[in-house]
Amino acid sequence: MLVQATIYSCLLAIAFFDFKMRAVYTWLFPILGISLLCLKMLELRPVFLDGQIAINLLFLLIQFAVLQLYFKIKTGVWGQIMDKKMGWGDVAFLLCIALYLPFLLFFTFYVISLIIILGMTAALPTWRKSNIGIPLAGCQALLFGFCLALEKLNVLDWETLLINGIEKLAL
Repeated sequence: MLVQATIYSCLLAIAFFDFKMRAVYTWLFPILGISLLCLKMLELRPVFLDGQIAINLLFLLIQFAVLQLYFKIKTGVWGQIMDKKMGWGDVAFLLCIALYLPFLLFFTFYVISLIIILGMTAALPTWRKSNIGIPLAGCQALLFGFCLALEKLNVLDWETLLINGIEKLAL
């Protein structure tokens, strides 16, 4: 119970600071990552030598490399996309949840959360201003907290939902 309270507290703090200041205290991410690993251990899922973590991290590495290549093609120069197009808090948050979720759930959460946030960005004119930016880590923290709460309350079983969705797509 303490581990879950710590996770939800970190998620709410990340969202609060990202929405309010567009900056998140860095000490929140190690606490969130360690708490998610502890929750994973409490659920009797493998933590050390877990191939899912390696796959998630590889996915993020490939995704950031593609993003870097995209901006190279777009601008014509190799540039630093961090702090210009994407914040370090966004990356740190993704690294934290990569420690907890199996790859298919991580990938699904990542894609669906980006689609939801893109829709919110289209609907909220203040987020479309380039000087303000989108509180990506804050939005994803709230969405992840919501998903985690539904899972812990046994309202939804994300793995079963994902498997059923894949089976329906295959038909």
